[in-house]
Amino acid sequence: MTDDVDIGAENCHLKKLIIALHRALYLSIFTIAAAPVGAAAAEPSRELPAEIMKLWPYHAFLVVLGFSLLVWGMTVARRKDKGWLKKHKILGISGTAFAISGMTMAAYMVSAASQGHLKVPHAYLGFFVILLLIITPTLGIFQLKVNKKRSAHIRRIHRLFGRTALLLNALNILFGLLIVSSA
Repeated sequence: MTDDVDIGAENCHLKKLIIALHRALYLSIFTIAAAPVGAAAAEPSRELPAEIMKLWPYHAFLVVLGFSLLVWGMTVARRKDKGWLKKHKILGISGTAFAISGMTMAAYMVSAASQGHLKVPHAYLGFFVILLLIITPTLGIFQLKVNKKRSAHIRRIHRLFGRTALLLNALNILFGLLIVSSA
């Protein structure tokens, strides 16, 4: 199944992607930590605060870009052209990195507007999708390192989690658009 893939070069690319993911996560954590202190004094209102309205396009862009890369990665895996596994890994990890960056932008956006986190279904579903997006590539990489019998079982779970993550991600994008359109 993986005869056409050079494992040494593939691991080098994966290491670079993981390093890029770590950098994006550290940058995101730094961004959240640098949230303005005065934002905590803002009064909540029925309308979306100005901070959210200003930052939501960045959140939406990152999440939709991540979703698009993940759908592309699933399509590559289904077609199984030459070199599909390498492309699938790169697209999956990149999509996950952008989706996590989008969630980090959402956390910053909500904290800058002094709103409570996880107050709407969109936030809960987004958090669950991120968990699935972290678990799914981990299972995908792990299935390549175990024996054939366990690999088949892990592959089924990887596919189930991946499909579930894409479906819930699409649903959550719709929820987010409904929230913004109602404001």
